[in-house]
Amino acid sequence: MKQYCLAIDLKNDPALIAEYEHWHRNVWPENLEGITNSGITVMDIYRTGNRMFMIMQTTDDFSFEAKA
Repeated sequence: MKQYCLAIDLKNDPALIAEYEHWHRNVWPENLEGITNSGITVMDIYRTGNRMFMIMQTTDDFSFEAKA
């Protein structure tokens, strides 16, 4: 198992952040399937202000290059 921690600053716009959160609460099944098929076994996303943190656990053969 591999673990990755990523951070990104979102545009500091409450309306855009609300829209972003809406789409992440209502993820399409096809997107979830793609995440799982790429080797991501656990994905947690947290936000404080406009900073977003993602913690991913993956299979040993996961690679960002292959996901792209």
